[in-house]
Amino acid sequence: MIVFLFLSLLSVKYLYDRLLSDPLPVPRIRHYKWEVKYEYKSPDCYKILAITINGQTPGPTIEAQLNDTIIVELKNRLLAEMVAVHWHGIHQLGTFLYHAHYGLQSEHGLYGMIKVSLPPGDSEPYTYDYGESIILVDWYHKSTYEHWTLLNTLSLGRRASGKGRFNCSTPGSEANLCNATNPECSPHAMTVVPRKTYRLRIGSLTSLSALSFEIEDHNMTIVGTGGHNVEPFIVKNLFIYSS
Repeated sequence: MIVFLFLSLLSVKYLYDRLLSDPLPVPRIRHYKWEVKYEYKSPDCYKILAITINGQTPGPTIEAQLNDTIIVELKNRLLAEMVAVHWHGIHQLGTFLYHAHYGLQSEHGLYGMIKVSLPPGDSEPYTYDYGESIILVDWYHKSTYEHWTLLNTLSLGRRASGKGRFNCSTPGSEANLCNATNPECSPHAMTVVPRKTYRLRIGSLTSLSALSFEIEDHNMTIVGTGGHNVEPFIVKNLFIYSS
């Protein structure tokens, strides 16, 4: 009994000294305040009534570390519509999305990204120099109600991280609504440094489109999907289907 007690005290002292020198990370409470409303936006040069979060679409990126608590305080300013938000990746590590779960609000701008990282001191099984997030969506010019009525209508464009470019000379386009020189619809661009490694967090919220994502003259290495690391493999392009 004396020997057991002696060893236990040594173990407790060792753990106590270890915690003092390398304390465990304390989970945080991260608070977000959102205001959801309709605003006129021209993300692909064509002005429509879009749904925004704090004046932007896509909405703000939620960033947290594993085991944190997220509190989102949402004020619905849509007046005549309810809001329901679906969260992907609860209790998981990685890159996920949130989006509206009411009507066609997601297709009209109510969506965004969630990034859950490891606590300080922990490392991922791969290394990179810089990171970038990209959300791919299809985009429609009809209102949510018109869109419901014309569900077989083809998408009029694609957007990457909220940016796209609609051809304003398309027959049937209203000239007073389309402005190709609007800086709001400047294509999404990345500035990169040669011989550096970039981690791309790619999410898709297309409703009726399958996409092929490619970086011209470059290969990509897949290292994870759906919140799980995978054995790295190289691809030329990445096929992404409707969510």
